[in-house]
Amino acid sequence: MLNSATRSLAPKATYEPFGSPPDDACAGSLRSLIESQIIPRLLEAHPHASAANAQDFVLAYQPTAAEVAAFAELCVSREPEEVLAFVEKLLLDNVNNDSIFLNLIAPAARHLGEMWEQERTDFTQVTMGLLRMHQITHRIGYEYQSGPQIAGPSKRIMLASAPGSQHILGLAMVSEFFRKDGWQVVVEISTTQGELCTTAKNEWFDLIGLSVGLTQQVDSLPDLIANLKKVSRNSRIPVLLGGPAFLSAACSAASLGADGITTDALEGVQIASLLVDAR
Repeated sequence: MLNSATRSLAPKATYEPFGSPPDDACAGSLRSLIESQIIPRLLEAHPHASAANAQDFVLAYQPTAAEVAAFAELCVSREPEEVLAFVEKLLLDNVNNDSIFLNLIAPAARHLGEMWEQERTDFTQVTMGLLRMHQITHRIGYEYQSGPQIAGPSKRIMLASAPGSQHILGLAMVSEFFRKDGWQVVVEISTTQGELCTTAKNEWFDLIGLSVGLTQQVDSLPDLIANLKKVSRNSRIPVLLGGPAFLSAACSAASLGADGITTDALEGVQIASLLVDAR
């Protein structure tokens, strides 16, 4: 459902709602997302300025290839608390943050990519593993490279899941529609409101798209959307909502502080363009 002003401008579409695409399309879109964005972005992280000099020890950590592979397996097969506990143990042992990132996390991310290429793991496991590596990267004081600071010639969108769900598959499918329409797409895999706000603050986006997987998440959206709009580098940023939650949730975009709601990928691209062009 869209707010009435936006819906009246939106053409009808016959594509299936995102979240229900064919299996081969799912795999292809997720493969593209993992290979072209998630892993490269993870590998380009660098120490946060406030954390660069936080350690007064330089104990290096040089895991073997087998240990890197074991860590990658740990990330896809265990609970996040167990993975974090492993890294916390390294920190308690005074292991240098750079060693953890450069010698463990980065090689493990590459190893996951190789596992994906060799079809030794499925997209759910790869996604979970990368999400856990992403969380650890933040834990040890690393951040991602900031993108453009001002508007560019191409429209730029941040796609993310609302905190509380990890609807990466839906985001992967939607990102393909936007890319085919000429948008620059950043799929943000952060799982907290704070991390999403940091990304919105650090880079220019013409629009933010949020995927909401569960109806229980709808009540928290007004606060999330208000904060994203408050901190965004683009002071007039529109927010477009989508995802399975809105197949049954009866609410308007305006009531949530958003600028539109859609459950159809093609329609979403068309509405997004209308919202940006109207600013």
